[in-house]
Order: sequence, then C-alpha cells, then structure tokens
Amino acid sequence: MAHYHLNLFNDADLMDEQGRDFRDLPAAKDEAIRSARELMAEHLMQGRPIDLDDRIEIADCDGKTLATIAFRELITIKDRRNTPR
Repeated sequence: MAHYHLNLFNDADLMDEQGRDFRDLPAAKDEAIRSARELMAEHLMQGRPIDLDDRIEIADCDGKTLATIAFRELITIKDRRNTPR
C-alpha cells in the first residue's frame, strides 16, 4: 500500500492534508476519476456550470505530483444538432 494525496484544484482549492492509502497509483487514479465525476454530477444536479479547467492532482507523501486528472478529459458532450445526418 502507498499513501497518496488527492488535491482538488477548482474555485476553492482543497488540499488533501491527511491523504489515503491505495494499492498503487492506478487505484489512486480510479478514485480521483470517481471523485471528479461525482463533483461534476453534483454541479449538474444543482444547475451550476462545470469548469473544465478544474483538476485533481495525485501527490505522494513528499508533495510531488504523480498524476493529474483533468475534468475536461472525463466528459464528452455530443450535440446531434451539428452532426450531418
């Protein structure tokens, strides 16, 4: 098990001071993706915009960023109005 910090960078940056143990970096990434999608869903349910520049950075115990989960990479919008049929 390794200890990671999932730091949220949005309009109210939230640093994960305690961190959590994950099996490995891919497991930490999975949790960051789940958390980011949950935050986006909450915004949609409340009628608030989603800022595609928001992100979650996964850091090790020394504060080194190991991975970045960008909100823009987790959402796809399909607009059939602009697609020729």
